[in-house]
Amino acid sequence: MNSKGKEEVFRKNIVKINLSSLVLNSYNLSYERSLTRKITFVGGYSFIPKTKVASIFAVEKALDKFIDEEDDMRDYLTNSTVADKTYTGEIRFYSGKKPGARGLYLSLYGRYMNLDATYTHEYEANSNTYIIPIDGNVQGFGGGLMIGSQWLIAKRIAFDWYILGGHFGKMKLDLDGTADLSAMTPQERRELAEDIESINDDLPGGAKIDATVTEKGVTVKGNAPFAGIRGLGFSLGIAF
Repeated sequence: MNSKGKEEVFRKNIVKINLSSLVLNSYNLSYERSLTRKITFVGGYSFIPKTKVASIFAVEKALDKFIDEEDDMRDYLTNSTVADKTYTGEIRFYSGKKPGARGLYLSLYGRYMNLDATYTHEYEANSNTYIIPIDGNVQGFGGGLMIGSQWLIAKRIAFDWYILGGHFGKMKLDLDGTADLSAMTPQERRELAEDIESINDDLPGGAKIDATVTEKGVTVKGNAPFAGIRGLGFSLGIAF
């Protein structure tokens, strides 16, 4: 009801697709449902099909601009693939006099990421070259805040602008590589573990991986902050 006692009618459902995420080879769909006059719940699902990391548009541009040809990080990204599924749930609080999911909003959200990764590690020891295919899973849990704005175009078309936000949490990494390393000496296996762990020098603060090398292969485990910026993007949707 409004101040004059008349029932307010507004569209309570919006199905949207995030167009800006396509630069990361990510396909993002969401459903928004009004809970009250100016509060909504949004459920989101995004996925990245199995993709070479260096072929992702945004990563490719970053490699060309910021990472030297001889930097180890370039090799890691060039030899890696990812396939990701991410689930996001959020509560939005809208401002403005008009009813429904329109106007400036504050979002409180939680996010879970499940990512499958592969990496081919090449290592030389005692004139031998070892090709070690490493694959496994990375999981991240976190929560954050975002501000944005949404409005309706031609009554049924929703334009959702993510202005700026971010989340923080914890990420766990668990990878294995099966290979015959029986020809290596114990010292060479220790040096291979140190070579893999050298990526720690390029990881952000708080991130750390540990490698274990045996005659049968490699195990890599680690933890890192699950941090990210959410914003400077937009979705289009249909309201009903």
